[in-house]
Amino acid sequence: MADQNKTPSHTWKEVFDVIGINLTLTREIRYPMVNATPFWDPNQPNQVAFSKDVHIILPGSKIKSFIRLYIPVDLPWKTKLPLIIYFHGGGFVSLSVANVEFHDHCNNLAARVRSVVASVEYRLAPEHPLPAAYEDALQRYSLD
Repeated sequence: MADQNKTPSHTWKEVFDVIGINLTLTREIRYPMVNATPFWDPNQPNQVAFSKDVHIILPGSKIKSFIRLYIPVDLPWKTKLPLIIYFHGGGFVSLSVANVEFHDHCNNLAARVRSVVASVEYRLAPEHPLPAAYEDALQRYSLD
């Protein structure tokens, strides 16, 4: 027999269902996406950086992810460059490294700072709740 003096506990989802709050996430807003530009594009006369998607699959992992690398266009041969690791915005619930805003920002950053920029793609919540994005960003791409 249940203890009559004990207050029953409920999950947040049960509470929100009772009061009528829907916590599902729909990504109905479509943001413009762009492909990487690994070669000179004659349609972009002001191209300041090349970009390439490097797919990463760790041994024993089913998670497929990638990093988009950006390198300035006009580099002398065998130039050493600093590396900037960039984590895009979106609150860990939306957006991607392929969004036009982040792509353009990393292109310009690579060209102006004269560096290699590695823009990290990570899994998004709520399908993959935190700390999944942190794990993707810190463990999968660490240089240890």
